[in-house]
Amino acid sequence: MITLVPLSGFLGSGKTTTLISAAIAMQRTGRRVAVVTNDPGAGLVDTNLARGGLDEVAELAGGCLCRRLPDLAALLADADMAGKADVVLVEASGSCADLRNTVVRPLRERYRGRMTVAPLTAVVDPLRLAAFTRAAERCEPEPDLGYVFGRQLVEAELLAINKTDLIGDERTAKLEARLAADYPRAAVLPYSATTGVGLEELIRAWTRPNPALESQGAQVRAVRGEPKLDFTRYADAESQVAWLNEAFRVTAAESAFDAVAWAKTVLRQLSEWSAAAGYFVGHIKLAVRTPAGLAKLSVTDTGAPPQADRAAARPVEYGYATINARVVCPPSTLDDAVRAAIAAADKAHRATSHGARPSSFRSAHRRYQPQRLAATG
Repeated sequence: MITLVPLSGFLGSGKTTTLISAAIAMQRTGRRVAVVTNDPGAGLVDTNLARGGLDEVAELAGGCLCRRLPDLAALLADADMAGKADVVLVEASGSCADLRNTVVRPLRERYRGRMTVAPLTAVVDPLRLAAFTRAAERCEPEPDLGYVFGRQLVEAELLAINKTDLIGDERTAKLEARLAADYPRAAVLPYSATTGVGLEELIRAWTRPNPALESQGAQVRAVRGEPKLDFTRYADAESQVAWLNEAFRVTAAESAFDAVAWAKTVLRQLSEWSAAAGYFVGHIKLAVRTPAGLAKLSVTDTGAPPQADRAAARPVEYGYATINARVVCPPSTLDDAVRAAIAAADKAHRATSHGARPSSFRSAHRRYQPQRLAATG
């Protein structure tokens, strides 16, 4: 029987790092693990990163999970029939909400007794939560993206506080107590996907039997009294974000270039640009696959410095770059900024980028249209 682990969480919360770290840890104990990434666009840094360390990786592109439910069900059926996995970790898009009603409950109802659906887990970035909280305390109007962030917390059955290595034990304990009080229906677990502290407890919460979650009646009681999702605000939030997925080749103008330093320059330029313009950054991820290995860096907040998640060991003659950016700004503005950042990095590190033609887009799903599973016969 397959155990499905659904992960939600806002842009930049660390879902992919959690997914990969947990999958590797479970594989070490003999479990067969598959992962599924999800995004409105195709060509994800996260998918390539997962494929670097895991055997079974699939990407559901072209819409968030609520709109790709039949495709997800088909992937699960294939993994089960082929014996490819006994645990499937599914990562939703960072702007996705209402997963409990549109994905988790339908799967539990359809596959009761044939598949276990673990608690819907929202990966929580404590720094992002603090920023939204400070805005609320200043009585600023709640932005639509802040509304989506809050909905992810409300619907979660497990709140997983990530990045505890950045805030320390005392702040972690206070945040754990606060979330437990504010969301009494959810379990709360702190951990760090980067250091691995607390990861085993999180995995146990996903994989231990919990008959209550498989009960349709329990699910109905769990959502009773909660305000319904405001579909207009949800659609507006998605439509404010410029999404960019771009892949291109980078070669050394002379003998070799440092792919990590090149990528840091691209991301530093974009982070400084976002801060100067006041644009909200969900995340910007940049991976460069080279003969020396994979370099992967990211920026997860406006004006933040680039963080290296994986670094190639030596200068190389060429590499294949993939950039994913999620920024609240006009798509054409993001395209111009990315072109300028790549040009600056090429000049600084004596490299040449080929085929870099940024083409950002906004979510086409102005109307909320979840897909239903076909009737069983």
